[in-house]
Amino acid sequence: MKQNLFSSALILITLIFLAACGTSQADLAQQKINKSNSLLAQGDTVAALLTLDAISKQFPDAKGEINKANAISLKFYKAELSRAKEILSTASETIHRLLPEFKAEKGEFEKYITYIPNRQVFDKSWSRSFIQATLNEKGDLTLASNYYGEQSIDHTFITLSTELTSVNSDTVALDNFDCHHSEFGGSKWEKVSYRGKQAELVISTIAANYEHKLKATFKGKTSYIMWLEDYDKKSIKLAWELALSLKSKRKSELSIASLEQKIKARS
Repeated sequence: MKQNLFSSALILITLIFLAACGTSQADLAQQKINKSNSLLAQGDTVAALLTLDAISKQFPDAKGEINKANAISLKFYKAELSRAKEILSTASETIHRLLPEFKAEKGEFEKYITYIPNRQVFDKSWSRSFIQATLNEKGDLTLASNYYGEQSIDHTFITLSTELTSVNSDTVALDNFDCHHSEFGGSKWEKVSYRGKQAELVISTIAANYEHKLKATFKGKTSYIMWLEDYDKKSIKLAWELALSLKSKRKSELSIASLEQKIKARS
């Protein structure tokens, strides 16, 4: 009987000792830090930062490791802030350089300013067929196919062809508000506007190939084929570059504000 009591007491003491010698919060927190460093090395910054941020909640007694985790996060956020400021500076310089190439317009009921390439404003282009790219101050692009001729073609989309490939715009129905028809001095004028990813694809294709011959085919009731003028190709390229810079500026400004808040919270 005494032997059984002694054995039971020994087992209990051993269990208490093992529990006391188990993995500490500091050790577990350090494992999380090691994991986050590995994730950062792999480029998975989101998972790494989430792992670091969780340490203070999961292991509140591991004060030293919590400070280490905050230091790692702080270093990362400061590096990202520096990078975001560089992107903002580059985008701002590009915008400043390109804006003189555009005419800014804003209607009474329009929310954003529209930028039109100087060589493609209405006064210089109303009596010709051409492809146009405009954008607003957010960097949202609009592609437009302008037809001017003796006969209506009722076109609803265009195909752009390079030496190596071709790309279509979206199709816009004749009764859509983005499909306009008018007459000037007995001649027919048609303008179809395209927006969204497909329009941006056509614009980017022109921008990437502006030094090459580019053919546009207006398709509808009949077809009309034209070769893009050099100044139209350059204007579209400038519109593409300005749109990218405006979007980059906006994105970096939001990123900077967010990063500054995160840095402040950890300093």
